[in-house]
Amino acid sequence: MGTKLMEAQAITEQQRAIAFPTSEWFERLAQLMKINSTLHEHLGYIDCVAQFTVLDGGLGGKPWSVQVTFEEFEATDVREAGAVDVARADFTLEASLATWREMIEVIARGRGRPDLTHTLNYLSHTGTPIRVWSEDPLRKDLFFRYNQSLQEFINASAAFRTIFEG
Repeated sequence: MGTKLMEAQAITEQQRAIAFPTSEWFERLAQLMKINSTLHEHLGYIDCVAQFTVLDGGLGGKPWSVQVTFEEFEATDVREAGAVDVARADFTLEASLATWREMIEVIARGRGRPDLTHTLNYLSHTGTPIRVWSEDPLRKDLFFRYNQSLQEFINASAAFRTIFEG
């Protein structure tokens, strides 16, 4: 395949809007994590199952969750999660659609760099507007251990257009 054709396909892929919250949105982040493996190798390995929950992001404004499995320097699995799957996750990050949207839009405006008040760490520090929880304190600690890798995972959303429904 010619270089110009590959570049055109890459541009088309970046311009294609992906809806949030959807598994496809997180799958795209997983693809970008693999493409940008050098960055993630620099940050160090990440081994955990993170659940991202949008409290009002599902049908009828019900909670919607996805679990992302991270192994070493990539996201190896993305799957929608229901209430029965919560024990599989090491920790859950949950927030309203408005909170997720604001953070994602700030990241996009910053071309992959959020301002200091729109990071996972800042937004979860006091337990609001993002709540990080786990039934096991040691598993919850994995969020803090891998925080920068998780932030870079979300920051990759600046590489494509995100649309928000509802």
